[in-house]
Amino acid sequence: MNNENKKSKNSGKIILIILGAALGLFLLVFGSYAEKSDSDAESEKAQSIEYSSLDADEYARETEGRIARLCEKVSGVGSVNVSVTLDGGYNAVYAQNSQSGSSGYKNEFVLTGNGSSEKALLIGYSAPRISGVGIVCSGGGDSETKKEIIALVSAAFGVSSNKIYVTEGKN
Repeated sequence: MNNENKKSKNSGKIILIILGAALGLFLLVFGSYAEKSDSDAESEKAQSIEYSSLDADEYARETEGRIARLCEKVSGVGSVNVSVTLDGGYNAVYAQNSQSGSSGYKNEFVLTGNGSSEKALLIGYSAPRISGVGIVCSGGGDSETKKEIIALVSAAFGVSSNKIYVTEGKN
């Protein structure tokens, strides 16, 4: 019976060693996967917080200030007030693979992750498009000054000249 106790203790130890090794292997394989997923989630969360602070109204105000400072440097222009109208807000830009074949072009989003966690790879965000600019300034009634301001704003901000209006302000 003493010999059977030794065998049963040894087989119990072997089972514990096997279970311990299996648990260790399990943690190595799935622990690194979970850690990677957590860091990806944290990175994504930080990025979404960063881009959620992108405000189209704030962008419009900043652009108005830039246009006003630029226009004030034009000869014959005094005080300047600017209003910018935007077409939409920030747009997400995703990585794409483009392939051409006999049937034409094929664009596919680049995906990251596996299975249900698969999602498109976000590259960044594009700024809202400026759809119109109104400028009220002293000196804006002069036709040459008006043409100069329109050409300047059009070139600097990529807005077509027919979407920019300049007029003389009240004294």
